[in-house]
Amino acid sequence: MSSTLICPHCTAELVKTEQRTFQCESNHSFDLSKEGYLNLLPVNKKKSKEPGDNELMIAARREFLEEGNYDPLVASIKDLLTQELRFEKKDFLALDAGCGEGYYSEHALKKASAKAIVLGTDISKYAVKNAAKKYKNNLYFVSSIYNMPVASDSMDVILSVFSPIKPTEFKRILNHKGFLIVVSPAENHMKQLAELIYNSFRPHEHKIVEEMPDSFDHYLSKRTTFDIVIKSSATLQALHKMTPYYYNTSKEGQEKVTNCSTMKVTCDFHISVFKKASAQ
Repeated sequence: MSSTLICPHCTAELVKTEQRTFQCESNHSFDLSKEGYLNLLPVNKKKSKEPGDNELMIAARREFLEEGNYDPLVASIKDLLTQELRFEKKDFLALDAGCGEGYYSEHALKKASAKAIVLGTDISKYAVKNAAKKYKNNLYFVSSIYNMPVASDSMDVILSVFSPIKPTEFKRILNHKGFLIVVSPAENHMKQLAELIYNSFRPHEHKIVEEMPDSFDHYLSKRTTFDIVIKSSATLQALHKMTPYYYNTSKEGQEKVTNCSTMKVTCDFHISVFKKASAQ
C-alpha cells in the first residue's frame, strides 16, 4: 500500500516491509495488529482515552446491518459506482471515511468492482478492529478524518456514510477526477423510532449541498427511501443503540423500546456526490 498511506508523524510515504510492518524513511514504524489493522492515530491527537463509537454501538451496528436491513442503501451506492459514475479503470482506489465496522466498505465499495482497492478508517479502535477481523481483503486503519494519514491526490472515491466530514481533508486526498459520496439522513429517517421514544418527531434538515464549500462542485444527488419491518425487540434495540437517539433517551423511552417487538421503520437517505471544483 505504498504511495497511499503516509506517516502520521512526518507525512513521509509508508511502505510495507516483509514483516507485518509499515515504515517511513524516518524509521517511524507501525505494526499490523493480529486482526490486520494499523493504528495511525498519534496519542497527542486523541481527545479522549477511547475516542469514537464504543463496543456497544459497534456490536449493535454489526448486528443490525448483517441482517441486511440497509441493503437497499448499499444497492444504491453500488449502482452509483457501477452505472452513474465514470472511472477510467476498474481497480479504483476507495476510502471509507468513518468506516465503522466495515459494512459499507465491503458491501458497497469492494463489491462494486472485484478489482477495487478499498481502505477504511475510523477514529474508533473498536470499529476498525471489527472491520479488519471480518473483511480481510480491505486495509483498515485508526485515524481521525480531520487529519488522515493518506497521500494527497490519491483517492478515486471517498465514501462517508453518516460520518463527520472535513471538506479540506477530502479535497486534499481526492484526485482531480475522483468522487466524494456523502450519505446523510433525509427528512423522514427513523421517524417511527423517534415518535416511539419522544412522542414526537422533528424532520431532519438536509444542508449537505448548501454547506459544502466552493472547493467542491455538486455532481448529482439521489434519494433512497424504504421501509423495514422490525420483528423482534432485539433488532429494535440494536437499531436504537446505533443511532444518536440512544444517549438522549430517557429511562421511560428505553422501556418503550425494550417492550416493543414489532415496528415498521422508514429509512430515508440523501446520497450527495461531489467532485473537486474545476477551478481548483
